[in-house]
Amino acid sequence: MGEEELAIERKTLKIKVTENKLTENEILAKAFMFFLAGYETSATTLSFLSYELAMAPDIQQRLYDEIVVNLDENTGEMDYDKLATLPYLDAVVSETLRMHSPAQSMPRVCSVEYALGNTGVVIPAGQNIDIPIYALHHCAEFYPEPFKFDPDRFLGENKRKVKPYTYLPFGAGPRNCIGMRFSLLEIKLGLAHIMKHYRFTTCPLTDRPIQYKRMLRIGAPQRMILGIEKRNL
Repeated sequence: MGEEELAIERKTLKIKVTENKLTENEILAKAFMFFLAGYETSATTLSFLSYELAMAPDIQQRLYDEIVVNLDENTGEMDYDKLATLPYLDAVVSETLRMHSPAQSMPRVCSVEYALGNTGVVIPAGQNIDIPIYALHHCAEFYPEPFKFDPDRFLGENKRKVKPYTYLPFGAGPRNCIGMRFSLLEIKLGLAHIMKHYRFTTCPLTDRPIQYKRMLRIGAPQRMILGIEKRNL
């Protein structure tokens, strides 16, 4: 390749890199989404997790057993690399996000005209649509006994049977939540640390069932009153 061709190639690469480069404002906006938008939703998910574990002591014990045998031998804490090797922790978090997804619906704009199967309904391009996450997550067609807290739905072969786009706590596809991995890391590390030292129990003031706040898109409990017992380590 001659000097002229090399110069053209370098110029082309430079243009491509420039076109794909995030501006400073875009970087700041995405960082804002990571730390602010994900704070309340992660905290809310941990609240729902605590509730479901308090209501199901057998599930709580099974999760505790998995966590304690995987703590770091030197520090006694959960190692970052270990999180990916804890299938039951992942299943418990996934089932909580199914039952109590912080995002109750997902607004989108139809980019091209789309026919909904054989229903006769056609969505025109440019139409605002709302994807009902709560309804999908509680549909018996996709999740038998949808109001039962059952982490086994997300273990082994059961997890592979979950139909695409019926589980959407973070959306799906190229436009899914940018903070998904960060949020899951927060939730799992936080839960592992809490479970090591404490167990959750119900008390006379615990709501049965949970009462949700009346909010447009975010699912949050009106209140969360539980008992917490310190473990004897």
